[in-house]
Amino acid sequence: MNTILIIMAAGLGFLSFFEPCTIATHTLFAARASRDTAWRRRRALAQLVLSRMVLLVAIIGTAALIGLEQFPVSIAIAVLGAIGAIYLISRRIYLPVPHIEFFRLLPRHDRLAQGLKLGLTLPACTLPLVAMVGVIAALTRRPDMAVLAGLAFAGMFSLPTLWDSAHGFDAAHRAFLGKAAAVSPYITTLLLWGGAFLIWQRGI
Repeated sequence: MNTILIIMAAGLGFLSFFEPCTIATHTLFAARASRDTAWRRRRALAQLVLSRMVLLVAIIGTAALIGLEQFPVSIAIAVLGAIGAIYLISRRIYLPVPHIEFFRLLPRHDRLAQGLKLGLTLPACTLPLVAMVGVIAALTRRPDMAVLAGLAFAGMFSLPTLWDSAHGFDAAHRAFLGKAAAVSPYITTLLLWGGAFLIWQRGI
């Protein structure tokens, strides 16, 4: 199950970039970074990746430390199933779920660099994906694996932004991103339901 946790974290992290409420802000950030000098671009990308790693390691690691020993497996399955259903419904009906901007907890947050702000924000449509990894990490009760899962999620989440900032955008790439944003919510729903099914099958 630990291997599944890492693979799942990497896959869901990569998918997070293509979610509708995420892809626009990240492509805009990448487009701006691509026009900066090499040194400023590297600094902005390092701020994004490192702050995101710290945030996700903290969240997923805390979930593993807390654990779900007293939490019935049936409830975990129901939670993932319900999140998947809500996520699917939100594609048709607007649900006012805000982004969680952790950077606002920091002093003088309004003066932080954009890379830090982006890295310390969980967009609304990525919350179910982080929740899914957190639930699995809590069930495994392995903080060391949870740290690896957080790093994998953050790294794969940031990878497309790194690529776009280095290679820029052409018409074909913009068209691909538009199609990916339209399809990704349905993939997310299937993965959430698949995670619920996996927990049921494994009988954690």
